[in-house]
Amino acid sequence: MAAYKIKCEVISIGEDREKCIGAAKMKKGETFIFQARTPEGMCVRAFNAVFPSAFAMRYSEKMPWEKKEGYADITCPDGDVVIRISRIREEPVQI
Repeated sequence: MAAYKIKCEVISIGEDREKCIGAAKMKKGETFIFQARTPEGMCVRAFNAVFPSAFAMRYSEKMPWEKKEGYADITCPDGDVVIRISRIREEPVQI
């Protein structure tokens, strides 16, 4: 079974701030790679928000909630951070 790496990119932060209000202080434009573990430096609240969709996308070619370009935007539970998740298609990992 192939498993894709998932790119998680902070695309916006409320009130046009440069850093989020969470403990990890994620920054706009910061990118994390979701594989088998929580990406280092990613806020745990944001990770919990993206986990279900990212996990499903990791093992599939297409999910119903994806936008036409093959991504999904997830909002952190704080309502402050929007993270775009998308597959990295260059090299599926064989598991």
